Amino acid sequence: MAGERLDPKIAAARLNERAAGTNIEARGTRFLEVSGERAVAELAFRADLTQLTGVFHGGVIVSLADETATACSMHAVMPDGSWDPGKFPLTIQLSANLIRNTNAGKLIAEAVPLHKGRTSMVIQTTVRDDDGRVIAVVTATQLIVSRAQTSGGGS
Repeated sequence: MAGERLDPKIAAARLNERAAGTNIEARGTRFLEVSGERAVAELAFRADLTQLTGVFHGGVIVSLADETATACSMHAVMPDGSWDPGKFPLTIQLSANLIRNTNAGKLIAEAVPLHKGRTSMVIQTTVRDDDGRVIAVVTATQLIVSRAQTSGGGS
């Protein structure tokens, strides 16, 4: 199976399983499609995801975009769905334009690569509401390296 590309819906289901017990699951992010060419995730509105005025917190919107971008680059690096923490892409820069907000429905994030290099990728994620209105556009630069696994924390 090594080298075979995984179906985007199967890849999403596996990523949802891998996210169990993480911040991704706690906030309610659900991946719908994941490939090295496009990743799609959604997040339903909940009161605990809001800022003081009752709309989605900006950090929640940016987190959804970053998770979706990472899913896209992760599957560009590991297209067969294998899991190697040493190849996991690391976001090293984020640029977010928060355009509008909402207090209902769900957010849908779509990430696509703008640049696929040997050691870095640039992924653009557009976050929309249920009506297709753009909520945010987030560009992530991700470091793509093969790292030896180390024990303990750190970057």
